[in-house]
Amino acid sequence: MAPSTTSAGASSGAPRTALVSGASFAGLATAYWLHRLGYGVTMIEAAPGLRCGGTPVDIEGETIGILTRMGLMDAVLEKALPPRNFEFKDADNVTLGAVGPGPEEEAQMGPRYEIHRDDLLDILSGAIEGKVELLFGRSIAQLDQNPEAVSATFNDGRRRDFTLVFGCDGNRSNTRKLVFGDGDRYTFFMGGYFYLKVVPETGLLPANKSEVFSVPGRTAMLNGYNDRTDIGFGFRTAGQIEYDYRDKAQQRRLVRDHFDQLGWKVPDMLACMGEDNDFYFDRVTQIRMPTWSQGRVALVGDAGYCPSPLAGLGGSMAIIGAGRLADALERHPDDYGSAFRDYEHELRPFVEQVQERAATEGLQMMFPADEAEFAERDRKLATGDLGF
Repeated sequence: MAPSTTSAGASSGAPRTALVSGASFAGLATAYWLHRLGYGVTMIEAAPGLRCGGTPVDIEGETIGILTRMGLMDAVLEKALPPRNFEFKDADNVTLGAVGPGPEEEAQMGPRYEIHRDDLLDILSGAIEGKVELLFGRSIAQLDQNPEAVSATFNDGRRRDFTLVFGCDGNRSNTRKLVFGDGDRYTFFMGGYFYLKVVPETGLLPANKSEVFSVPGRTAMLNGYNDRTDIGFGFRTAGQIEYDYRDKAQQRRLVRDHFDQLGWKVPDMLACMGEDNDFYFDRVTQIRMPTWSQGRVALVGDAGYCPSPLAGLGGSMAIIGAGRLADALERHPDDYGSAFRDYEHELRPFVEQVQERAATEGLQMMFPADEAEFAERDRKLATGDLGF
């Protein structure tokens, strides 16, 4: 696909249209801001509906300010979860160290809230309801840029032109593949795999608490809520392993093979896995790209700069990215090239800082690989230097 040879946007008098691929946090927030900036917005989502489920989302720092500007922070606060303590356990269930919300943490880091993922999806989707054309079961089959527009061919064969296109379709982004090329060239493998399943409340731990148990190379994690429990397993590997991402039974076997002999609460956690396919399993990766735009196409959120689950900021990063993009487009309403450059220039240092921290401190703290990393984690637990 040949990129546009021009850097100017549509003239101020021409109707501006935008295609947003992916009804994710990034996509919903981007669509909101584009509509507010006067674009006619079409959003497509390959799934038959919003992708529900998953762990809660942290709302802190700049994300609070952006949601406030969107008029959505009050709705978030209404759905905010109670504060949750985070404890590291040994095999006898003795607490090795803990971190929890309190006056000192808030004074140092500012307010921090947690909200169930589905609740945040409902809030963001409600903010664009009736304002954005939303098409489910659609994906982009081809993108062709010319000096005046981007021509998008959908999977149903229909073809439409847009002023700008935004890929908000996750770390396995189809938009990124179409525009920047196939393969794993932008995927940074962090040396491990992660499993997550949300089940009804298990009784394995109290509500409003997280517990983590680790041995070198393997970690089991529980998040407790009033009505549900998150069950997580992570294991480190020297290199990538071969598995079929469509074969859920194979993925369950991989997890059981790695954790079958461990103590603590792991046997009960494995029993909760069941035999259904309603779980998440994937490599622990980041998306690292030299640029987030090409011509009239730009990436937002995980599609361009996934920080990995270890960062704990995926949802927040998506909302921040959409807000920063909107600010850049508002500064350069008739020059998308300058807007995209500003968006990247302003956001990249923050993204790289978060990614680096996740790849070093976050990985070693949550998934210590060997005795040396384990000793360093225990030192931090003993001194309270947990870094989050």
